[in-house]
Amino acid sequence: MNGSILAALATVMVIASSCAPTLSGTSSPPAPSTNHPSGGAARSATPSPGATAADPTISPGPSSPATTLASGAVLPACAPKAPSRSATVTFVAEGHAWAMSPAGTGLTCLFDVEDAGPFAWGPLGDRALLSGLEVKGVAGGPSLAASNQAVTTVTWSRPTGKTMVFATGDGTRLEKVHLDGAAIENVTPLPSSTYLRVAYHPSGEAFAYAVERAGAQSIWISSNIGAKPTQLVFSIEGTTFGAMGFDVDGTHLLYAAQHADGHPELHNIDVTEPSRAPVVWEGPVGRTILDVMPGMQAGMVAWTTSTKSTSSCADRVAMVKTAAGIIVLLPGAGGPTQLMGWRSPTEVLVGVGGCDGSYDLSAVDVATGSSVPLVSGVATAAARAPVPTPPAALPKNVVIGGSGFS
Repeated sequence: MNGSILAALATVMVIASSCAPTLSGTSSPPAPSTNHPSGGAARSATPSPGATAADPTISPGPSSPATTLASGAVLPACAPKAPSRSATVTFVAEGHAWAMSPAGTGLTCLFDVEDAGPFAWGPLGDRALLSGLEVKGVAGGPSLAASNQAVTTVTWSRPTGKTMVFATGDGTRLEKVHLDGAAIENVTPLPSSTYLRVAYHPSGEAFAYAVERAGAQSIWISSNIGAKPTQLVFSIEGTTFGAMGFDVDGTHLLYAAQHADGHPELHNIDVTEPSRAPVVWEGPVGRTILDVMPGMQAGMVAWTTSTKSTSSCADRVAMVKTAAGIIVLLPGAGGPTQLMGWRSPTEVLVGVGGCDGSYDLSAVDVATGSSVPLVSGVATAAARAPVPTPPAALPKNVVIGGSGFS
């Protein structure tokens, strides 16, 4: 990372969690009392090419180094079996998915992997989404054979992960695939739109999505069958939207925006009062936000920032917002850092490296900044900790209708 970017990042790390700068470049639907046609000040933006939600990690390279545990041991021969509940650290290496506890114990081979794709665990931690909408179940979880369906973005349903909603390869439809083998269901809320991102609400009653329509991008929320779409955020001068996810409180949606001058912002909008969207973090010109991962406690969120080029790896930086403010994770790692997920309410998994197709994985305590090395030479990793229960309800004053949970 060059000196100017390091300096710029240093200035934004001290942003307090209470910061709420005025919204620029994006607008929410105007409050009833305002006469301003745009609902807020405007700043134009260029499209952000960032990684898709379906595949935010780097594919393993042809010469990935051997995988080594923190103890120095190499991986044993794979004998698939169910993992223990404490085995919340998972990774893909040497053609298999593995799980272990954050203490490095209970190493378990889970299943063979040809293409890990998003390697995203369902909300119960008992089913993993791989490439081609393939699902691998563990500990009694269901499985689903891979399909030839092209996917641009995908999200697990909540609170149990019985279905997944995805945008088709051309981005023109949102469809729901059922793990019980039922027919794929068309849940497209808005015709004549290109679907860019999608995120399920914790309750399972709704999902949010970013779309492009008539050359402009916006964020909407609909029921879990795509009914009664309601606009939350819109762009009036070209701002584009990236990764997104609901806060565990069920009331706030976190989303990335890229502005015309090339700088990114992470916003936090109240879906019951979308006339303003406070800024959680603002990055320097030339950066973008690759992923957004809300934590297990309200108000906590982690993300990875990089240069705007999707092929860039060498300057990725994993960051987190806690009640104490915003910090860089593993600042002395000596290489790029990539967020891999929340393992517990206070601990995230961070991969170091990745440019050669392999990461060194550590668990980082977001309160103290202390880290524990876990394994080196993995292709990708994820946390399989179940989401908090009971899930937050959909706020009553979000005016949509739907059909049950999934």
